Amino acid sequence: MKILKLAAVVLISFFVAACGFFKKEAIACELIGSTHFNEVSPNFYIDQSIDSQQQVNLAHAIQVAVQRVSHVYGAPTSDPRIIATAETKYAKFGFNPTGMQSTGFFRECIFLGPKGLNADVVAHELVHAEVRHRTNLFVELTQLPAWFIEGTGILVDYRAPFLAQNIDLKHDELTDIKSVFYLSDFPNTQVEYYQASLMAVKPMNPKAMYSGLERLNNGEQFEDVFNELF
Repeated sequence: MKILKLAAVVLISFFVAACGFFKKEAIACELIGSTHFNEVSPNFYIDQSIDSQQQVNLAHAIQVAVQRVSHVYGAPTSDPRIIATAETKYAKFGFNPTGMQSTGFFRECIFLGPKGLNADVVAHELVHAEVRHRTNLFVELTQLPAWFIEGTGILVDYRAPFLAQNIDLKHDELTDIKSVFYLSDFPNTQVEYYQASLMAVKPMNPKAMYSGLERLNNGEQFEDVFNELF
């Protein structure tokens, strides 16, 4: 009996440690209310590094981002928890200094770093949250290629490198990006891959994306639902 109890404790400890390592963003999102971050409006948290004017500007940027996503794709329904800081110290814990989206245990989450306190980054991450909110885990892991996930985010991201006049891609670069399925294989430090992802999703009617994601949930295949991308 003691051996069984010891084994159970070891397994539970291993599970908790694994969650802490692999799902640190989800844990941070769910527990943010018990930290030094303050909830300044529903699902919007900031720390003391963001002053009152930055808070006003960021709140406006979020409104602009939601409007932009609504205009391009349709009204979002995910309502993610947004956590923002102007500090750079969180990068050492693995958090992106610009912005990153993560699925928590009970909600979608967006973390904004000092380089991401603007409408472009917020809109980009809102689309990631919306795509994951509208698809089940099986669809996300087996049907959604990295270039689609990133490209649909870039479509509402109007930072200079992603404007049409600043993109000059070769056909091979477009082919290369479409060979990348897993986000872990996506070279997220190279702007050319984001540009290629944007161009890869350009043939899609963005107003049909939500209904397309629902079709994936119902068992259809990505290549059939978004056939215009091939």
